[in-house]
Amino acid sequence: MLVFAVTVVCSACGGEPKVAVSPAPAVDAGASPATPTAQPYVASSVPMATMPPPFQYGSRKAEKKAVPAAPGCRDALGTGSGDLASQVQKLAKSCSEKMRAVAAPTSGTQTQGAAAQNIKLKAESGRCYRVVAAAAPTVKNLVVVVTDSTGAVAWESRTEEPRIVAPEDGTLCFKSADDAQVTVSVGSGEGAYAVQILSE
Repeated sequence: MLVFAVTVVCSACGGEPKVAVSPAPAVDAGASPATPTAQPYVASSVPMATMPPPFQYGSRKAEKKAVPAAPGCRDALGTGSGDLASQVQKLAKSCSEKMRAVAAPTSGTQTQGAAAQNIKLKAESGRCYRVVAAAAPTVKNLVVVVTDSTGAVAWESRTEEPRIVAPEDGTLCFKSADDAQVTVSVGSGEGAYAVQILSE
């Protein structure tokens, strides 16, 4: 687009002023603004912050030790129907064959929204544990949580299947003797369950 500048020129004889029209420089409305000059990189002597540690559960008394579970150990039990105490013992043998039961399976019934049920775990210093659980098919969301004596969560497992190995890919090892507990609850559905605590 052209913009015209107007200049008034006075005649030598005192007559009417004459108007001279001259074109002004063209302006490109779509032109980008001038790019600022890049500043040179300046090395800094300020040390970089260290990377944050990987996510950990709240408990400082126990930590997970990676131990691969036997492939498909849970699938060998079928649909999970029948006597749950027997199922949980088979589950322990299939998925944790090198571990021994701390006590006989604990059985109970849970419903969605009901108070969770607690099982005491007297953990020994330097010893590792794993929890196995089986539930009736009517239980759609089984939850197993291990907490230490301070109430901090050492491990939590949830599943929509009728069985849990917690942790499935490892064991939970206590750094010191502790009065821990295993909590069982149902997020959806209702029915019977059985839980057994294993130790190396």
